[in-house]
This record gives sequence, C-alpha cells and structure tokens, in this order.
Amino acid sequence: MAATLNAENRRKANLRSLQRIDSNIVDLAITATHVVLYEFDNTKRTWERKNVEGSLFVAKRSDAPRFKLVVLNRSSTENLEVPITASFQMQVNDPYMMFRDSAASKGGAEEKIRGIWFHDSNERGSVVSYLENVVKSLAKIEEMEKAQPPPSQQNQKTEAPSPNDAGAALLATLNLGGKNNNLSNQHQKSESCQERQKEYKQSARNSPAVNHNLILDKKSLQLSLLSLIQDERFLDLIHAQYLKVVHSRAARQQSNSSGNESGKK
Repeated sequence: MAATLNAENRRKANLRSLQRIDSNIVDLAITATHVVLYEFDNTKRTWERKNVEGSLFVAKRSDAPRFKLVVLNRSSTENLEVPITASFQMQVNDPYMMFRDSAASKGGAEEKIRGIWFHDSNERGSVVSYLENVVKSLAKIEEMEKAQPPPSQQNQKTEAPSPNDAGAALLATLNLGGKNNNLSNQHQKSESCQERQKEYKQSARNSPAVNHNLILDKKSLQLSLLSLIQDERFLDLIHAQYLKVVHSRAARQQSNSSGNESGKK
C-alpha cells in the first residue's frame, strides 16, 4: 500500500512539474526513469551527446498537439519538448530511439535527427510501443477527416470548438463532476483508485475550458476519446459506473422476482 501511495505521489509531483512548463498538460501517459539525448552530426557522421538528460514523459494535452514528449533536464534549464503528431517519425536503432525533430529546425533548416538513449531497454520498448499506437491513431483520424467532404457554407457561421474545449466538454457531458456521480465504496478497486478518480473529477470541474453547452463535432469527439480511452483514471470511472448499473439491475430483477413469488402465494 505504501509503495502504491509513493508512486501516486511521485506521479502527481511529476505532473505538476510538467504543468509549470506547459499549462495545457493534463496527464502523464508513460514515463522512463533516465534518458540521455544525442544528436546526429551529418558532417562528422557521428552521434554527439547533448546537454540534456533526465526523466522522460509522454504527456497528454488538452490542446493540439494532444501528446507531447518531454525530458525534464537535470543538467540545465533547457528541457526537451517534442510534439507528437501523425507525421512523427521514429525508429529503434539499438541503443537509441531515433526520431526527426522538426521543432528543433527553424528557419527552413534541415530536420535534426536525434536519438534518445534509455538506461532501461524495457522502458524504451514500452515508450516506443505507446508512441507507435498514438501516431497510428492520429494518422487514422487525419485520413477520416480528409475523406469527409467539407461542410457546406451556411449563412450564419458558428465558431468550431477548440481542441482545448473538446475534452472538457466531453467530461462535462459525462457529468464526472456532478453531485449525483457518487460511487459506492464497495465498487472501488482500491484506495489509490478512489484518489485518482477524485483527482480526475476535480480536474474536470476546475478546467477553464469547460463549456456545458458545447456540442462536439466529429473531429473533436475523436480526439477527446483518443485521449480519454488511454487514461486509467477515466477507465476506472467508466468501469465503476458500469458496475453500479449492473448491481442496480440485478437488485431490481431480484426485487421483481420476489414480488412475483409473493403474488403467487
């Protein structure tokens, strides 16, 4: 139990640190304990170690891009921040996870080829697998958007909801922060699960982007679901609500069955 609480406290502390860098970060998807950044020198044809090393995080954001790779630098105040989009390119070339960093190439310069060395190869495998799934999902969403014909122009234009509003609006629709959303203690998996659910509800209530009257379009809904479905806390809430409905239905059926038997007597 103590180990679980320490891990949760550490996760919250890391989340607060990332939110000081990027206020749109809402959660941590996956982490790696220690990594070091390298950059490929095209002239010398060698890898050069950069002054960036520390813990790596793949964070979820409330605005586009919905995912970001961040290395909190222990060597200096300059952190590594890489947006994860459908065009993100990476590959594993032991011992590196290599990727093209267009954000680091400004003014039309050639994209930098960077490599991240992982102290733990198992963590590297987990991070690579997660990023591959995210990129595939984002690419599929882009393909669906391109396949859809553009909406017809209407006399009265309505402003499309921003990606920042989308996740918060979906949470509001699900009423995660409502007064009637109290979950029975017997349906919770653990004290840690309860704490994470309370934190998730609080973030939904406090989000400045919540607009209870906002209607999501298909794109916003897709992006919101993509982010939420990979969030353990969100799944905990949905599963707890599912159990609540199942138990309520079973109790109702038992009551009806008892009533029918009494009537026969």
